[in-house]
Amino acid sequence: MNYRKLLIIFIIILLISCKNVSALSRSELTILNLNTITTIDKPPSFTSVQGGVTTDKYVITLLINESASSDGKAAILVLNKTNYKLVRLVKNPIIEYDLGHANDCTFNSKTNELLILSGKKINVLDLNNDNFSLKGTIKLKHYYHGLGYDEDNDQYVLARSIKGGTIFEVRDNEFNKIRKFKLKTNLTKQSLTVYQGNIYYVCYEAGMLTKHQTVYDGILRRKENLIYVYDLNGKKKTIYYIPFSYKDIVYGEIENISFNNGKMLLQFNHADKAGYFTAFYKEEVQTSLNIETDENNSSYGIYLDEKEIVKTKSKNNTIPIDLKYTTEGNYKYTIRNKKDVTEPDDKYKDIIEELEVNVYYDPVINKLRVKSNAKDLILTNDYLYDKEEYRKINEAIIVDVPDTNSNDYMSIIGIIIILISVNYLYKKKRLL
Repeated sequence: MNYRKLLIIFIIILLISCKNVSALSRSELTILNLNTITTIDKPPSFTSVQGGVTTDKYVITLLINESASSDGKAAILVLNKTNYKLVRLVKNPIIEYDLGHANDCTFNSKTNELLILSGKKINVLDLNNDNFSLKGTIKLKHYYHGLGYDEDNDQYVLARSIKGGTIFEVRDNEFNKIRKFKLKTNLTKQSLTVYQGNIYYVCYEAGMLTKHQTVYDGILRRKENLIYVYDLNGKKKTIYYIPFSYKDIVYGEIENISFNNGKMLLQFNHADKAGYFTAFYKEEVQTSLNIETDENNSSYGIYLDEKEIVKTKSKNNTIPIDLKYTTEGNYKYTIRNKKDVTEPDDKYKDIIEELEVNVYYDPVINKLRVKSNAKDLILTNDYLYDKEEYRKINEAIIVDVPDTNSNDYMSIIGIIIILISVNYLYKKKRLL
């Protein structure tokens, strides 16, 4: 027997059998816990929440009837984006169309159009004057399940399934292809949105083999969800993991994500209703900075809206300042020398520097962040999660989301041992 040929065949078999070595691992995931906004009853005969989007005025939810006799009916549920109350358009907050399986939708803020994706076509609805009238249809070559609009660059992102993953296509405002990239996932693929230059792609773990999920690797439990966050060039930013439940609330199957006033808005098939949730975060952001001065051991005051909020003393020709925030907003401070406080008329005369700090929510990391005009600003984050609750969540992940890295290393070590053994036998055969 030709041992060289045997060795090559054996290596090929090993490579094929180890094709899932780079499967998703627990270390890649960031926990995303959610707070309930509201739940809405599904309209009669509509069984499943699908895509959704936030427009300039509304929160849009697509629903379909998944029965064989539904005849392609889709419903558009329209909510007020401020209070999530049903909006009465004409006579009914539910607008029905023959759109087929409406997978996803997006909003073009420049044309004021709602684009509804149904597999191989995109139906364009005119939202001017709240018409919601069907304006036209765009035909596609392949079947797609995800659609998002990139407002910053006036372009679209489409998602379609391939074996073992998803292809994302970036297209211009006339749907001409610009570029594409692939994402490896074996979850049930749902929908996407584009926000501030990033793609948010939601996926669901069915917990079994289905026509939408041909591989089940057991990394996530049934009814758990992921949100992949990638930039428009295919670079991974983060992967959010949504547990099966949080605070005794079982979320269900995630269907879409959009953003309302800068905050994540997630829609679920939740307990036979349309469930609306927002990302939960609770943290304190601290800014530390040093302002140069010519004095040492002098007293200074930091003022916000003419009210002193911090007292400090200069040290090593710098004025150390620490500021903490728990809410978003624009903060404007004045730093003043307090050496003349005994003279009422001169109390505010020595303005050393004016400082502006912008505290904002960053959905990529689900945390508050800080920007400032200070040149040497140092930012720190002190998390204020309930320690016991947070510990339990992490323990649950260790149990329910096993890390595959150790198995991967064992597979690689096993391959190396087998190859060394085969090579040894081959050389021994030649010597004999």
